[in-house]
Amino acid sequence: MKQKILILLFVLPVLNVFGQRVQTILQGSHTDSSFYHVARISDNEFWAGGEHGILKSIDTLGNFKSIPFPHSGLDILKILRVDDYIYIITSNSIICRYDFAAKSFITKQFPKFNGKCFYDLISLPDGRLMVCGGHNGIAQGDIRFPRGFIALLDKDLNEIDVVWKSFRKFVWSLLQVQKDEILAVSFNGFRSRIMKSNNFEQWKKETKVKGLIHEIAQFDDSIWYSGSKNIRYKSIGIWGKKDQRNSPSSTDHTGCLWSMEQFKENVLLASYSGNLITVDTKTSKAELLSIAQGYSLYDMEIISNSKVLVVGHGKGLYFINFD
Repeated sequence: MKQKILILLFVLPVLNVFGQRVQTILQGSHTDSSFYHVARISDNEFWAGGEHGILKSIDTLGNFKSIPFPHSGLDILKILRVDDYIYIITSNSIICRYDFAAKSFITKQFPKFNGKCFYDLISLPDGRLMVCGGHNGIAQGDIRFPRGFIALLDKDLNEIDVVWKSFRKFVWSLLQVQKDEILAVSFNGFRSRIMKSNNFEQWKKETKVKGLIHEIAQFDDSIWYSGSKNIRYKSIGIWGKKDQRNSPSSTDHTGCLWSMEQFKENVLLASYSGNLITVDTKTSKAELLSIAQGYSLYDMEIISNSKVLVVGHGKGLYFINFD
């Protein structure tokens, strides 16, 4: 283990700890469930959800409390607030909606999606939602036929319509770029493809990347992506910009770069190895910040211009303070 850490330090320069502090809100434990996603709910509240239905509310001071989730056996994969509702998608074709006025959940299961997971979710300008995903086993790291899909549904979760599907590809991430333009990322086991649609019916194949793109995001005028070099997600992470030459860049021994956020002049990437990778948006120089060695970091939210909330393996919750 020590040898691996030493190798890692030579691969990327370690970020100078002066002016930066890691505050552990909840210490990760290998015996606990993991947080997979965190979302801003209000100016002072975030919800973190994950394995086996774990769901907690955290404020900007680090106070937290558990939220009873009606499906404790299911993994929470994405949380999204839209107006007066919070939508939560899970690992078994179930979507929950929390109503702020009623202070209660409603649940909708879609039988034709049994055995599949809803992996990503976005809100569209016309009030509808778009979800994507594929076979449950793919999201859990198993070898299965992906059976990927993209679907539209109304905000009351009454009807769902598939607008794209493939037996050989899993759809990991969605991104609304403009009012009438959506990007989606599919993966066939060897390479990823970024697709674009302007009408939700025809999907044009665009950028091809060798490797697994786990997330796409828009920072300023650029489309960024992150993920792993191949299906062995514990080894090499990748990141890059759509349509940029010499992309992707790779980070040895960090494992998959699961998610990313823009922070000042940098893009922060959360890694399987428990480190944050910082990439300068102007120079593309990458540095490494050690947060929780041995505990994967899965997602993050920007709290302010000096603080970032990071969540991960074994109920790990961390504040990163940049002075």
